[in-house]
Amino acid sequence: MNGFRAAAPAVGLAMALCLLPAAARPAQSAVIDRIAAIVDHEVITLSEISQMAAIRFFARQAGQGEDDYRHFILDSLIAQALRYRDVERFGAEDISRDVIEARLQQIESRFASPAEFDTAVRDAQLTLDEVRTLIKRQLEVESYIQERFAPMIFVSSDEIDTYYRGPFAKERAARGLPVPPLKDVQEDIRSTLKASRLQQEVDRWTAQLRSRANVDIYTWM
Repeated sequence: MNGFRAAAPAVGLAMALCLLPAAARPAQSAVIDRIAAIVDHEVITLSEISQMAAIRFFARQAGQGEDDYRHFILDSLIAQALRYRDVERFGAEDISRDVIEARLQQIESRFASPAEFDTAVRDAQLTLDEVRTLIKRQLEVESYIQERFAPMIFVSSDEIDTYYRGPFAKERAARGLPVPPLKDVQEDIRSTLKASRLQQEVDRWTAQLRSRANVDIYTWM
C-alpha cells in the first residue's frame, strides 16, 4: 500500500535514530524527531532529510527550490530503501575505499570549498566516516543495478542512426553547432541510449518493489 497522510501526533513525533544504519549511528543519536515516511518497518525522519540536504548528498537540479529538493531527497531515500532489500537478499558487492573516496570528493565539489563542506557535515551532526557509510550503501545499490540490469540492455545500429538524425541533430542545431559525422559520436550516442534504457529498467523495478511494500508518506510542514 502507498499512501500520503497528515502526521498524527502519535506518529508525527516519535523517538527515532536519525539517518544512519544501526551499525553507523552514534550512541547518543536518539532524538525526538518527526517521521517523514515509513517503508514497511523502516522509518525515514525529517532529520535524515535535513542532513542529506545540508551535505548535498544528492545533486540538486538547477533552479530546484528548497521544498522540491527536500521532496526529491525523500523520494530518493524511499527508492534506496526499497532497492537495498534486493542488495541484502542477493549479497552486496565489495566497494573499494578508493571508489568511496571518489564519491565523497564528488559530493564535496558541490560546495565552494572543502572547508565549507566540512562545516556542513559538522552542522548536520555527522562525521566523515558516517558520510562514507552512507556513500557505501548508495554505491552498493548502484553496483547491484549495473550487475543485474546493464547486461540486458542492447542498442542497435539502427537505433543509434535514428537518434543521430533525430534528437541529436536537432539539439545541435538548436545550439547553433555543426553536426559531426556519425562515426565520431556513435559511441557517445550508444552510451546515452543505454543510460536512458537502464534508468527505465530501474524505474520499472522500483515501481514493482513499491507496489509490494507499505509506503506511507507523512506531511512535515
